[in-house]
Amino acid sequence: MARSLKRRPSTTTNDGAQRTKRSRLHFGSADSPPMTVTIRGLVFEPTPAFDTFWRFAAERQVIDERRRSGQSPPWTEDPILQNHKFCNTFRILDRGCQFLVTEVIEEGPQSLEEVTFRVLLFSLYTNPKTYETLRKTIHPFTWKEYKRANYEKVLRQLYNERSAIYTGAYQKPAPDLGFPEAFMNHLAFMEVLMQELPDRLNKAEYMADVFEWLRTFKSIGDFTAYQLLLNMSYSNVMNFSEYDFVVISIGSRRGLQRCFNGNIPRSVEVDLVRWMQLSQKDHFLRLGLMFNGLGDECRLMMLCDIEHTLCELDKYIRICDKPSKGHPFKGTGKLGQMRLPQAWYHEDRRILRIRSKVEAETEAEERFVVESIVDHRLVDGMQEFLVFWEGYREDEATWEPKASLMEDVPHIVKAYLKKVKVSVFWAAGGHK
Repeated sequence: MARSLKRRPSTTTNDGAQRTKRSRLHFGSADSPPMTVTIRGLVFEPTPAFDTFWRFAAERQVIDERRRSGQSPPWTEDPILQNHKFCNTFRILDRGCQFLVTEVIEEGPQSLEEVTFRVLLFSLYTNPKTYETLRKTIHPFTWKEYKRANYEKVLRQLYNERSAIYTGAYQKPAPDLGFPEAFMNHLAFMEVLMQELPDRLNKAEYMADVFEWLRTFKSIGDFTAYQLLLNMSYSNVMNFSEYDFVVISIGSRRGLQRCFNGNIPRSVEVDLVRWMQLSQKDHFLRLGLMFNGLGDECRLMMLCDIEHTLCELDKYIRICDKPSKGHPFKGTGKLGQMRLPQAWYHEDRRILRIRSKVEAETEAEERFVVESIVDHRLVDGMQEFLVFWEGYREDEATWEPKASLMEDVPHIVKAYLKKVKVSVFWAAGGHK
């Protein structure tokens, strides 16, 4: 049965004004937490948003517990969490991940190749309805008996019926493998990956080895590669510790920057996330928060959970700063019984395998690819463009200065300027 959070008493800001009623979790004017952390000789001081992170993580988990126990909405007193949708504190609890574990990984032959095939097929479209349609229509539904024509027939029927083949969770750029349709290019791409991925999974010494191999494909960005890696990690095709490896996305980078004063070098981001993961009990205790953890074993947040909750934190604070009406969050139906991956109990996952510092630094190389530019503005005389990044969700778009974009992708900038004809815009001082 879900337990309630212990809350701090209400306080006021330095000028005596009552804290905003828009958020019960974020106290932007509060004092910074009384602590610092030293990473690679650099000292970082947490901001008030650092405490917001833990309050948000605890409250979002309580919402899930209350929903699963059968309680009716609202499941929280926080108005932002009532009116806006946020991902779970634990990635595994999201509906797509629960479907992946119960219907994709644990249903069907359990050989390395067959599980890899099913996880790949689901991950390229990430739509349970698409996967269920393929599974119910094609027999046998195995890699051993795979024939492209059978899968193409089903996918084309869905396409012609204008059924959603993909989920809307995030953008999935398709490689150009000779087909006019993205879904067919993705199907062909799955075949390409299957030629080598099972063997790569079997021989990998580190989780990072698989990630770096996936990143050699032009159509796979950091975000997509890491999400696929996490999906694979719910099965026995890749038995590494959940604490081995993490990739910092654009959104989580913004959330991390909110949590600490000053600039955070890319070389220490993973270390800060790892420190947050290792010290989480102390922070929940310090703030008087009841955090039940995950399942009967009360599992703590893993590296991937810290990383994606940082992204949710950034979204939460942005709403605090610029509140919108939103709509009451009622959920999308009753939540089923929670299922944790059987693979999590494999003995090999008790062994921590982290690359040396030198190797870790080399894999921190920036690999973000500009998908498109969709807007422009003038801030303090500086020209900025709103950039969509390849493989990332639309809500992770960022405003980037024109000068840096002209160094990296001048052709995209020029194409955008030509399209919208903004020369008059800049001359007018940035007023549309």
